[in-house]
Amino acid sequence: MAVICRALTQLEVGELSVVKFGEQVDLLHSFTKPFNDDAGAYVISKFKFEQTKTRWPFVIEQVVSILDEAKSESSVSSSSSVGASNEYLQLAFIISDGRIQQDNELVAKWVREALNRRQLLVMIVVDSKQPNQSILNLESISFVKNKLVRKQYLSEFPFPYYIILRDIEALPEIVADALRQWFELIQSASV
Repeated sequence: MAVICRALTQLEVGELSVVKFGEQVDLLHSFTKPFNDDAGAYVISKFKFEQTKTRWPFVIEQVVSILDEAKSESSVSSSSSVGASNEYLQLAFIISDGRIQQDNELVAKWVREALNRRQLLVMIVVDSKQPNQSILNLESISFVKNKLVRKQYLSEFPFPYYIILRDIEALPEIVADALRQWFELIQSASV
């Protein structure tokens, strides 16, 4: 996490914030503060991975809210600049095991709302290297008209933008590649 944040800071991609989530969402590093070694150490110390449940709709709603707040604070501070552009595109990486066990429709609604607000939410799924535990092999099961229906879990995944990560050591490269693609998307949209 610290490596990614430091790389993003060095790339001067803009402001950076870090939250941890599960049943609750805790803002660990605000957009208004510079990310340095002390901030990185603090953020890392707060990740315990002890929460047993994730309230996904609440998490996504909070991420959207945090991004909205940062956008409005940035708009206020840049409004005094001559020729300042009020065109904001925001990117959020959500690192998780990707198992969304409830409220897929509501999560998808919030992800679409984020896109409407020019916020791109990218899920980085930390996947198992063992095929029988991989998210790629998960199935979702439902009952439709009293019949059992099995589907590939990812076929109804509420995040249209996601990355499957099996080797955690590759995380900095994956994030760098996602950023490169994001910058290309921004440039092509502005032409």
